[in-house]
Amino acid sequence: MSYVPVGAGRTSPDVENIELTAKNDGQTAYGYAPPQGLLPDGDIRYSDSKANFPPSKVVDNWPIKSRQVAALTPLRGTILAFDIILASSPLLFIVLALRVARLDGKAPRADNDKLQEMLLYTPTIFPLLFAALMGRFFRHFGIWLAERGTTLGRLEQLVGCQSVFLAIERQICLRNFSTIGVCSILIWLLSPFGGQSALRVLRQEERYLNTTQALHYLGPLDVQQTTMGGASMVNSGRSTFTPLFLAALLSSGGFQTNSADLWGNVKLPSYRAIENSTSNDWKPVPDYNQTNVRWSSLIGIPVSAFNGEPFTTYSMNHFKIRARQFDISCSNNSRVAGDWTDSVNTTVRSTWMMETGTQQPSCSNNSTGCLIKACPSYPCPFISKSSAIEVNGEEFTSVANCEYFYDYIEASIECIASTCKATALRKLDMYTDGYTKEWEPYLLGTIMATLMNTMTSVDTIGVSSVTARGATVMEKWMYDPTDFIGSRMYGNVNLYELPVETFAERLTILWNSFFQSTYAARALAGNLDKATSTNMTGEDNSAIVFNTTESLTSQRRDVYRVNWKWFGVLLSCSLVLLSAACAGLVLKYLSIAPDIIGYASSLTMLSPYVPTPTGGTTLHGLERTALLHDLPVRLGDVCPNEPVGAIALAANDGRVVGLDRRRWYI
Repeated sequence: MSYVPVGAGRTSPDVENIELTAKNDGQTAYGYAPPQGLLPDGDIRYSDSKANFPPSKVVDNWPIKSRQVAALTPLRGTILAFDIILASSPLLFIVLALRVARLDGKAPRADNDKLQEMLLYTPTIFPLLFAALMGRFFRHFGIWLAERGTTLGRLEQLVGCQSVFLAIERQICLRNFSTIGVCSILIWLLSPFGGQSALRVLRQEERYLNTTQALHYLGPLDVQQTTMGGASMVNSGRSTFTPLFLAALLSSGGFQTNSADLWGNVKLPSYRAIENSTSNDWKPVPDYNQTNVRWSSLIGIPVSAFNGEPFTTYSMNHFKIRARQFDISCSNNSRVAGDWTDSVNTTVRSTWMMETGTQQPSCSNNSTGCLIKACPSYPCPFISKSSAIEVNGEEFTSVANCEYFYDYIEASIECIASTCKATALRKLDMYTDGYTKEWEPYLLGTIMATLMNTMTSVDTIGVSSVTARGATVMEKWMYDPTDFIGSRMYGNVNLYELPVETFAERLTILWNSFFQSTYAARALAGNLDKATSTNMTGEDNSAIVFNTTESLTSQRRDVYRVNWKWFGVLLSCSLVLLSAACAGLVLKYLSIAPDIIGYASSLTMLSPYVPTPTGGTTLHGLERTALLHDLPVRLGDVCPNEPVGAIALAANDGRVVGLDRRRWYI
């Protein structure tokens, strides 16, 4: 077989009118037309000679006889099953996105590690599946349109856009910015977005999970269990309240700015210090980091959840507790000549004394008989006397006329982990929650008198010569809370030098601290859980009453957080891919025409330059390539002996030559 131009014998090249025909060697040239195929019931002996190719070899499995297009065969059924599985693969990304959405706000668990691992693989898998399924969709959509009639440009745009670059290339090279071309570019851009969205759709963050739990704290009515009920009760409880009070006092230097005491109990600010901060019932407590909060006591209110630890680590708790606190104000604080201890008997054991009543102006400073004892209602007056430092051998006394109030407050508490602080206070009605007026005379009379007598000498019990011993620890603390331990041995302090407001503030702290140490000592010292245990007995805790409050606990935990924008991107891209995959599957099997567009083997169909067996027009491109796998071909000049050449894909049988840049081709 050789290749000759139509109208052979022309002496001059006519590029515009050259047509090519094929002829057999030694035979007259003829215009090419495909030979008639053999009917299904025909005899192969009468088939075209081209069925044998090359003449000495038969192409295995070549469809010699005619057959129907798109007939269902076992191979085609297997391919259909594979196509269905492949088209369903985007469901994995949809299910993955929905599972991720369910994790929003939930704590990480071990069974979710595989899900996170799948998200890490998705940026690699998604683009691969997207390229496979979206490319198949555009190809089969183009074939479906070609079977029904379309333009060559549209067919080229659909079949040729197998990636975002090829889609852009088709738009530029075809010089036709069509709607299909623009849409194909936008669709291909979904591939990187869909893959990257999996990396950004889920993350872990710290979050507070709100729950409620019952908390217990030392109740306000426990003040009625104080050991200040008389001399015998004081002697019985001295070994309990003395170490508590002195420990709080001696450690106050390191806890002055802390919101909790030495044992972790919640310290409450003084209500008087903040009562004018706002007109609302709730008075906010100043920022602990910016302002020195004025405390009401060095000993706080114990709070516990009865679980061995006050609160869970990395948690935030909000709750309210109620408590009672004394508040002291003074009208004066001055130096008076003389020593108040000169006029009393030898039972005086301290350089400091307090007594209910107020000093009358007409009485001498050394007399105790002029004090008014009655206290019908708050505020209750009392006098404080402290031995001062002698000046040139002359003795002096620091005298302050003061009065105390007894307030009932409610505090809003905020705890982060095990660190708690009061954020706001409000004042409540005094006679509520079991506190009655009938008990108050006992408090104002016996308890307060015993407290004044005991607190002023708590560290000097049994001392015979108070003048030789010097000021008590309490006096030294009041004079300078930052430098009082071991100072001024055998000497007194000048409390009259303190401003009256400072004197009242420090005395309030001492008063409340000592009073709180005289009841529920076991609970105060950090053993609230043990003090409330049912298997514990003893007089020191049997009468303790614990109030219950509801705590809103915001526990800080690592939780999953879904980025809903990227979730929408992942879900949208997956749905588009699933739609394209299903549409491509349907279009593939709706089309009857074989898939020959875009395959190199399609150039051999009915070609006069590639001798192939008769038939095979129903073969798909890859099927034809598989059968003609060993056929040597070459893209070159099929008319090398003519003045003007022709470029075509032809059998590489020696009659096609390479191309020349200087040669002319039709």
